[in-house]
Amino acid sequence: MRVREGGRVATVAAILLLAAACARFADPAAAPQRAPGTPATPATPATPDAGKAALAEAAKSLAALMAATGPVACSRTGDHWQAAAYDDAFRTRTASFSSATIQPHLTAAAAKVGGDEASVRSLCEDGVSPVSPDGRRVAVEVGLADSTDTHVGWLDLGTGEFTDLTAASNKKGYVSETFSDERPGFAADGSLWFLRDHQEYVSADPTGRLTPRELSLACFGRRGDDTYHHVVKSVAVLCPGTVHPSGRFAAAPRGVAQWLSTVQGFQLDLLAKKVDRYSDAPDFRPFAMQVAVRDDGEWRDCTPVTWIDATDLLCAGGGNDFYTVAVDPALARGDLDHVQSTKVKVKAEIAPATETPIISVAVSRDRRSLIIAAGDDGSAKLYRADLATPAGPVEIGPVPAEVRENFALRTS
Repeated sequence: MRVREGGRVATVAAILLLAAACARFADPAAAPQRAPGTPATPATPATPDAGKAALAEAAKSLAALMAATGPVACSRTGDHWQAAAYDDAFRTRTASFSSATIQPHLTAAAAKVGGDEASVRSLCEDGVSPVSPDGRRVAVEVGLADSTDTHVGWLDLGTGEFTDLTAASNKKGYVSETFSDERPGFAADGSLWFLRDHQEYVSADPTGRLTPRELSLACFGRRGDDTYHHVVKSVAVLCPGTVHPSGRFAAAPRGVAQWLSTVQGFQLDLLAKKVDRYSDAPDFRPFAMQVAVRDDGEWRDCTPVTWIDATDLLCAGGGNDFYTVAVDPALARGDLDHVQSTKVKVKAEIAPATETPIISVAVSRDRRSLIIAAGDDGSAKLYRADLATPAGPVEIGPVPAEVRENFALRTS
């Protein structure tokens, strides 16, 4: 009995001591205090994720470039390209990006596919954009090791994940099916378009769902190994930026027969003539109205650059000169059963002929001026020519040093 009673007393005593200890440390005045003058032990900071930070900065920079209202210029150094947006005077840089920022993620994308290189086209190259409209994704092409096949997809700059659209289409099993995709780029609605097996165009929505697309025969004869497509009203178009604002036709460069000679002019190809695949194209293209430029009794070369508005077309002449011509959209007809041609006059001289090499040209977003980069690579200068009230080019200043190497202006 005494043992039992002694155990009960010991237990009660232990409980009382524990309660006292808890009460002591619950009282701030009784808690252990740091001696005066003793520095506090700093909390261990979280280690920042350099990869995620680089992606976030890339997404921010690309979104700013896509939304820029001023001119955008690009350059290339080694394997990487850079892009920068400027104010109209090219004095203030408002946004910039280098593809080197995302190189580790491109390397990881290539490794994921079993490829040897993953690449993203420059923002200043013609055709569909390598960057989505919101700047969050970039179009990626991966070359496979020991193969001529290529995969396409996008790199999500928010997550760092690479979506391989080609691998998702490939089938393995009793009957295998593999694809080779190339030339990826984004349309204005955020869908990614690409060329499959050198034959047909396909688009992918943000979920990866694929849709076969038609190919316009406009500018079809000018297809080359480096020809990138544009997207006009859900159709792939091979024209180099000369689609009319209506989206109904395009000015395709071509030689136009005049008397016993041929002059550089253009023809008005309708976009409505389409095929499903390259191999479906007819041996003879639809007839289209051909246009040549005659001014003061002389023929003038015209390589179409872009439409200024619904009637005015900007031409590059044979002597590094630029001028506009007025073209009636009604000339673009689909009822021609034989070759027809017409001639137009020069409407306005924009920039005179020069022996100075032209490096790059671009029309401003408001379609009111032509920006010209001219000169040698190391000492090139920028000029602005007014399209609304032509008065000849005015010097802006030298090409900015940070984009001087392999300089190019963004044209779209």
